[in-house]
Amino acid sequence: MPNPSNSSTPKSARTQSTIFSFFSTPAKKTGTAKPTNPRDSQDELLEDIDASIDSAMLAEAEMVEKQFATPNKKTTPPSKRKHKPSVSRGYGGAEAMDVEPTEAEEEDDYEPPSADDDDADDDYNPERNEASVGPNGSRRNGGSSRGRVVDDSDDDENDDDEMDDEEIENSQPLRAAKPPQTFGRGRSNGAAQFVSPELKRTKYSSFGSSRMQTKPALTRNVTSLPAVSTALSSPIPLTRNTQDLATPEESKRARVAKFAKKNEERYAWLEDVRDAQKLRPSEPGYDKRTLFIPPNAWNSFSPFERQYWEIKSKHWDTVVFFKKGKFYELYENDATIGHQEFDLKLTDRVNMRMAGIPESSFEHWVAQFLANGHKVARVDQMESKLAKDMRERGSTGGSGGKKGDTLVTRELTGVLTAGTLVDPSLLTQDLATYCMAIVEAPHEPAGDKESNTFATSFGVAFVDTSTAQFYICTVKEDDADRSGLETLLVQTNPREVIYVRGGAGPGQRSASALPSASLTKGSSIGEIDALTSPDAWDGMAGISQATWRTLKNTCSPNTYWIAQAPRKEFWDIPTTKLELANAGYFAESGDGGSWPEALQQAAENERLAFTAAGGLIAYLRSLKLDKGIVSLGNFSFYSPMQHSTALVLDGPTISNLDMFTVSSEGGGTGIIAGKPVTVEGTLFALLNHACTPFGRRLLSRWLYHPLRQPSAINARLDAVEFFMADSELCDMLLSTLKELSDIERGLSRIHSGRCKVPDFMAVLNGLRAMAQLVLHLRQTYGEDMPTRIQTLLRSFPPIADILDEFSGSFDSGLAASESRLLPFPGNDQPYDDILESIAKLDAWLEDHLKENRKRFDCASIVYKNMGKEHYQLEMPASIKVPNNYFRLSATKAVNRYWSPELRARVQERAEAMETKSMVLDSYQSRLYARFDKHYGVLMKAVSVIAEIDCLLALSVASCSLGSPANRPSILESNGDMGGYIEFRQLRHPCVALSGSASGFVANDIVLGRKDGASATDSGDADAASMILLTGPNMGGKSTLLRQLCLGVILAQLGCYVPAESATILPVDRLFTRIGARDNLLAGRSTFMVEMAETSTIMRYATPRSLVVLDELGRGTSTHDGEAVAYGVLHGLCSRLGCLGFFSTHYGLLAEALLKPANDESADRSSSKAFASNATSVEPHLRPMYMACSVNEEEHRVTFLYKLQSGVASKSHGMNVAAMAGVPIPIVNRAREVAEKFELSVKQKQQRGSKQMVNGICADGDSENGTRVLPMTLQSDFANLLRIAELESATNNKSTCSSAKHDEAAQSEEVPVGGTNAARRANENQYWSCIVDHLRRAMPASS
Repeated sequence: MPNPSNSSTPKSARTQSTIFSFFSTPAKKTGTAKPTNPRDSQDELLEDIDASIDSAMLAEAEMVEKQFATPNKKTTPPSKRKHKPSVSRGYGGAEAMDVEPTEAEEEDDYEPPSADDDDADDDYNPERNEASVGPNGSRRNGGSSRGRVVDDSDDDENDDDEMDDEEIENSQPLRAAKPPQTFGRGRSNGAAQFVSPELKRTKYSSFGSSRMQTKPALTRNVTSLPAVSTALSSPIPLTRNTQDLATPEESKRARVAKFAKKNEERYAWLEDVRDAQKLRPSEPGYDKRTLFIPPNAWNSFSPFERQYWEIKSKHWDTVVFFKKGKFYELYENDATIGHQEFDLKLTDRVNMRMAGIPESSFEHWVAQFLANGHKVARVDQMESKLAKDMRERGSTGGSGGKKGDTLVTRELTGVLTAGTLVDPSLLTQDLATYCMAIVEAPHEPAGDKESNTFATSFGVAFVDTSTAQFYICTVKEDDADRSGLETLLVQTNPREVIYVRGGAGPGQRSASALPSASLTKGSSIGEIDALTSPDAWDGMAGISQATWRTLKNTCSPNTYWIAQAPRKEFWDIPTTKLELANAGYFAESGDGGSWPEALQQAAENERLAFTAAGGLIAYLRSLKLDKGIVSLGNFSFYSPMQHSTALVLDGPTISNLDMFTVSSEGGGTGIIAGKPVTVEGTLFALLNHACTPFGRRLLSRWLYHPLRQPSAINARLDAVEFFMADSELCDMLLSTLKELSDIERGLSRIHSGRCKVPDFMAVLNGLRAMAQLVLHLRQTYGEDMPTRIQTLLRSFPPIADILDEFSGSFDSGLAASESRLLPFPGNDQPYDDILESIAKLDAWLEDHLKENRKRFDCASIVYKNMGKEHYQLEMPASIKVPNNYFRLSATKAVNRYWSPELRARVQERAEAMETKSMVLDSYQSRLYARFDKHYGVLMKAVSVIAEIDCLLALSVASCSLGSPANRPSILESNGDMGGYIEFRQLRHPCVALSGSASGFVANDIVLGRKDGASATDSGDADAASMILLTGPNMGGKSTLLRQLCLGVILAQLGCYVPAESATILPVDRLFTRIGARDNLLAGRSTFMVEMAETSTIMRYATPRSLVVLDELGRGTSTHDGEAVAYGVLHGLCSRLGCLGFFSTHYGLLAEALLKPANDESADRSSSKAFASNATSVEPHLRPMYMACSVNEEEHRVTFLYKLQSGVASKSHGMNVAAMAGVPIPIVNRAREVAEKFELSVKQKQQRGSKQMVNGICADGDSENGTRVLPMTLQSDFANLLRIAELESATNNKSTCSSAKHDEAAQSEEVPVGGTNAARRANENQYWSCIVDHLRRAMPASS
């Protein structure tokens, strides 16, 4: 408070309006005097000298200011500047992004930071700080009243006398940069001398360019103030008599030396970083999240440092943005990261390295840090300066509190990670981003105590934090290849994976606490102990090596892996139940009765899934996200393979068919930052015409799980056809839905209280538009709409009354224009009360103004607001006022005062306004809480609109397929378990996106029997379920296989198909084995990957499945690969009876399975003749090939891409090699070698055929020869006897299980011996296929 007796402003005060005023000393506090600590004579003299700065030094400061000012730009005094927040490179950054200033920022005038202002940073300008840093980081200080730097820490704001001896000042501009200096104590004359040490800690220049360093230096820089230290060029004693202090510069250097020395010692512990358990980073089990701080360091911290390090020590691997005033600041290693990776300006304040960003650009910079792979913690001020003063008076009775207790309250409000983002400004896509927790437990197979193998089950829980939707599931008795877990990972593509510490994974103490594969009971003692320990059964022993390889190889390379300590950080079942009960997430949760139904069932029946849910909730709690997300209660069960209701697509199938990502030429995929994106050429890109974000998320879930029930498929097709027939309706729906915001995510943020006012208004407006749209559809179309749409519209809840209630409770116009929720009178009692109090104060202020005008007989007296000091009585300078009037500011013409009564009332009104602000903030929370009570009803409305949006998207996609495109005919099952697929002139559906649909060659594909009768009964000899596909390289075989699979998916999804006609009996599961690839990280070769995928097919395929195998066996030798391919193809045809394509380049395989159609004794050495007349000896197999035209002389192949009956004569690999640019001499030589090799093989076959011709053993005269069955048919009969024995053993073992088997067989065919027995015996065969194969094979062999 200025002294009212002063008639003019001192010259030193005027200098505070310069850009160097930040380094001036704050004014002394007024009010009750506090006892000060005694000081030595040296410090007193130093301050006396600092206070004697003359006009020459001030002139020099002004010259420096002009030297570094922006050229050709008029300098605006800080008191008249408007604070414009910008996205800048920290304090004094070069890049800027204009942001409109807030009303408060435009009105506030510049005011020097005062010693009692905890938010002194509020008026700090980055540009002024940049001007104060010279080349190489040298700091230039302007004139100041006492010549010292204002320390921005809270301890200085509370008269921290302890730091008075450590404060830094340097009013002279530094002329040159010299090597950093530190101080040591010498022997000469007993005085401390300067010593030039090595740069022990510096790995980069604190103020240098970030381009000089490729990785952030995560050790503390000893040269905390290089700009100041470099100015020390000669030894200066630190301890001298007061009469020896000749110049102020020497005293300043001495003070700097003392500060640098002490600061170096205070942070020496950062040189040896350890976690909370005192483990170093190189030691096993090191926890990178925590930091050990020695007790002596805690004792040396100032209150502000203690506040910071209490948070940072628990989040050492996280970049902590610490709120101070209107800026977020980074300290120590975080500041180093910001400087080196983003070129944020680095400086030293509050005893630590520091970089900062404006509050307005926080979201921009957080997005940058997250994109670079960092976690970000946000520490906010929970109160303003005025609120802190009010709290202090309330807690201490107005006498002030102890030092450290009066800091502004700051709390960790959240930790932002890539997989748990909630803020819409940080979310980069509409599709869900998942955070997943997983536990693993090996156990004995269910119902098979005598088995000598262990099964592996997984408990998985994952959450989309943007919608607060939790999913929990159990993958039971997964195979050794973890195919069930792999499918789940491909469907969810988690961004973060949380697992139990102690097993496999990065940074674990032991290589594996669990076995890496299924073990037998004869395994080693250590492995059996790990399996039988309690920790293994409840998932607390960690994950095995096999599971870790599956996780690492299936998830994106950018996935974050978080290992949590068992039970403490990753809760087990008892801990989860206790924590859920104590946290009060759900109403009356003490007995668990009010838990969400899915969570309650998991706790009772799915123990592994419940454990995974506990680990996920514990992780969310560590991120401060649990209360806003878990309490919503959105828990659902999830099945990666919905066998009963959906077409099952496993992980390899989703990848092989390019459904969401597509392989690039460089071998990459369409994944950005670990997330799948809509890439041209994918099936999702073809279908993704949904207008709303929540519609797109539902559409992606539909694509992962196409329908299986014919009635559901036809109902969806009816809706799609209805929209396609009415273009006006489609246009109206598209225009309306495009205006909707992401209401699903908005409702989640409203529940958590994190929703901004514009987002809240968008939710209200979107819900109202949805209600009006549904009303319009009901009134306009009524009963003319398809059944599915009518059902959706009837299920839309009445929400108009809810919206009217909330829209009428506050000023919607103000909310839309100024993003403020202002309640109407009578709608909020706390707000009405505070308005009444403010009105009374305003009335008093008006009366007081009239009283002063009357008292001084001057009508020109008015109230003037200057900076933060409002209601100043401005009156002419000629008026004499009483001595108890406090003068605040003055000009030549007027003076401005506070009267004693006015001063109290102004303070009272300021507190009332602060209370009003808090009431308005709490009103927003109260309004959101009222609105959240209708969450279930509103989400039902959102789900209805989401499904309508998806149906509309399918109709738009159907129209974009080109011509011809038709509705598929979906057949009902007639009791026969075989499948049927028929496509006429089928094209690849994704070619429409590339614009090449007109040049695409369509093909007919028929698999299976439509009427369900056997071939012998119907007389249809060509009713094959499997096609043996041959043809040249690049002939279009792989494209044909993919277009068949995509056609089936589109049909069962409820979309039109790019074909003249399509008829299918819905498929239960789709398998693909396409492309050659290895898996080096998993230790699997190309052939091993092929065999693993083939094993999955043979284990889980049914007669209603569709199987596509492309060039099986190519990863090994020719004979081994051909033998494997032969065995697999024979098994698919004779024991499973599934539909499919088997593509191969093995000519010998085709000849072994085929025979000439007309002449059984025809010479097979003529490839062309055999190819045109070949028929299959396998009754379920049909030979077909991709046609081409070959010019042998020019080594040229013309691909016709047409599917024809028969076998391709050659693969024409030599011609393709020549087309690829392989030198012609090499191609010709390769042709010669191939011909010789083929001839030798043919000769061997002919010699063998002399001993066996058509099943007749020619050991003498053919008339006396013994007729025998072919080898394949003999193996079929042997298999029949073995399977019958398995069935008999299974029935004898359990009559009850046999009864269940018979009951299940009536609804859906099960494998021989039952599903569980077949899985354990690894015998997946079906009686219907075995019997039908033998009936059809016997006539063919006779």
